[in-house]
Amino acid sequence: MRATNQQELITAVCEAAERATDSLAHLVPDLDPDRCEYAVASVLLEEAWVAQR
Repeated sequence: MRATNQQELITAVCEAAERATDSLAHLVPDLDPDRCEYAVASVLLEEAWVAQR
């Protein structure tokens, strides 16, 4: 069951990071979308991990 919750969390984080990157790309045209999405996803996953402790 835990693996499913982890997979759901990862999926939700990736989707949120993609939406955030799309929004930021309109404000910062020179933004590297892959690096930005990775950075946002990393922060969100770390926050979720800390919140679960």
